[in-house]
Amino acid sequence: MPLTLEQIKKLQAEFDKTLDPSFSFHGDFKKEDIPVLEHLIVCLVGEMGEFSNLVKKIRRGDFSFTDKQGELNEELIDIFIYLIKISNHLQIDLEKLYLQKLEKNKKRFLENSK
Repeated sequence: MPLTLEQIKKLQAEFDKTLDPSFSFHGDFKKEDIPVLEHLIVCLVGEMGEFSNLVKKIRRGDFSFTDKQGELNEELIDIFIYLIKISNHLQIDLEKLYLQKLEKNKKRFLENSK
């Protein structure tokens, strides 16, 4: 049975707690945690850059999509992990907010397409 997003977030939080405690990005977010948040954002953007660079190289013909699909998958999962880490750090309910945003986008885009 597939995991829910909340279960995935909990698994990631449990794993993160086993890492170096001097660089904590779990628990209640405080103003002093901005450097930690900044680090996570830099990591996220770095992973997005790696994903984008692979797509660029596929687009210009250096590699086929099939040859790099595994690496693309890996980079996309790295992006997902950093999104999960950030959402855990900021205590964001991704499932709830996603559904709210989906409804907002449905109204915005479906009403504009009529």
